[in-house]
Amino acid sequence: MKWYLHAFKNFANFCGRASRTEYWMFYVLNTAFAIAAYTLDLIFNLTFESLGFGPLYILYTLAAFVPGLALSVRRLHDTGRKGSFILIVLLPFLGAIWLLILFLLKGDDDENDYGEKPINSEIAEFITDTKTNTIILSICLFWLLMNKVFWSVVTRLWDNYYQSESFKWLNEIITALWMFFPLFLSMAIPNRKLKIIFIIGSVLYMIYSFYELVQAHLMNSSNFQF
Repeated sequence: MKWYLHAFKNFANFCGRASRTEYWMFYVLNTAFAIAAYTLDLIFNLTFESLGFGPLYILYTLAAFVPGLALSVRRLHDTGRKGSFILIVLLPFLGAIWLLILFLLKGDDDENDYGEKPINSEIAEFITDTKTNTIILSICLFWLLMNKVFWSVVTRLWDNYYQSESFKWLNEIITALWMFFPLFLSMAIPNRKLKIIFIIGSVLYMIYSFYELVQAHLMNSSNFQF
């Protein structure tokens, strides 16, 4: 929780560096709180039909946007890159994956153009041994699976959620992008047996995602999610 609060306290700090621990601890909690806000909107039927989500989710997203952006810039600085590098996310399909890889990279060991090595790097940079890397990648893949299950349940309980055309094409783009993400993570697992298992799982995930995408087109439906 301290890393989450630290990001908000430094919401206007677009200088300096941020380690992987600082970035990903914020990301995990930020995602959890965003899902909680979104779920409350659904439970209390506060969602706007034209948007697909409600005021709680909107308010939380707006509150976390600047702290998250500043933290992302500092994370790029830690790898020796300019903050403007975040704009690669605008590159269709590959941009988001490229940016994700940069956020996963180990920071520079020594002082770089953006300052000294973050104080909390000693916590983050223990992620160098094979076992720890495998655990982290496995958790990421498990999170993707749970995310898939969560959204499948949501779209079946609230059938009218994805009715607007804007959400339809947005979901299609996100689905096309994220269907490759598990495979990229699987390739990074050093243990050969686990790598094979996760590659098989990732291929099945890609096939299922592609099936959903095609089915949505054939049925002219937007009721799906990556």
